[in-house]
Amino acid sequence: MIVVLSGRERNTRGDLFDRYFQCHYRVFIRGKGWRVASVNGREVDSYDDEHAIYFLDLDGPQVAASIRITPTVKSSLIADHLPQLIENGEPARAPTIYECNRLVMPPSGDNRHNKSSLIGAMLQWCFARRLTHLHMLIDAEALPEYLELTPLTTPLGLPQFYGGGPEVPTGGACMAVRWPICPQLLDDVRRYGQTESDDRLRGDEVMPRISSDRIH
Repeated sequence: MIVVLSGRERNTRGDLFDRYFQCHYRVFIRGKGWRVASVNGREVDSYDDEHAIYFLDLDGPQVAASIRITPTVKSSLIADHLPQLIENGEPARAPTIYECNRLVMPPSGDNRHNKSSLIGAMLQWCFARRLTHLHMLIDAEALPEYLELTPLTTPLGLPQFYGGGPEVPTGGACMAVRWPICPQLLDDVRRYGQTESDDRLRGDEVMPRISSDRIH
């Protein structure tokens, strides 16, 4: 089940947010070894504010996958800390540009449908608000996965090292990419999630739309 949350709901939907922050602790601190602040097994950063929007894929009580997006005019990891990743002159901030970060995605393979559904929910939210682009900070080695999702994935600059680079256990190379919010992008993500048994279905049935009362 996909749930959409606003950062303004942390007091009223605290249980979901608690599970979300515990998931981040497991993935980023215990799994990837990130040296970032945590409290009582929960990882929360400065971009988890009232302006953030969260998309959670729940598998029973567990958060199986999640995405956080933030309005770049308020919160942008790229603009605030890594502006050098944008080398092609595109603006880092604009009212119609959101930034997608802290992705926790299900593994590739059998979970393509779930991955497509979660990303599709995010895109539908962006489309409904007439956003023009999504910026994303990704590991450089993940670029082929984003291109497989859609050929509209556009690098904003060359990869750059962080944390000492790939030779250091907690280091690597990152880059900034962008997606245009358009019908082709949504169609590409739908097709990515289709299986052979889905081919006979319409796109809307393969990727169920989120009703307006679940979009905050």
